[in-house]
Amino acid sequence: MIQPQRPSLAIPPITFQRPSCPRCKASMMLVSMEPERSGMDLHRFRCAVCDDVLTLLAACEDPLHSKALGRWLQGDLQPPK
Repeated sequence: MIQPQRPSLAIPPITFQRPSCPRCKASMMLVSMEPERSGMDLHRFRCAVCDDVLTLLAACEDPLHSKALGRWLQGDLQPPK
């Protein structure tokens, strides 16, 4: 069984928005994230008002294979002295 994961740092908090519930239009809460396939996560949202569940596929980037990691490693990162 695949364990849910914490939200990825590859998704900036500004662009990550909670969807509105299709039933009652209240803001939904993220309850789980599971890797679905390469580059995609399965996000499950639950409405606190009507208990409706919404499942969405979301694009993600593996932080260990991102371009940002390469730039960070080539920057001012130094081994401990």
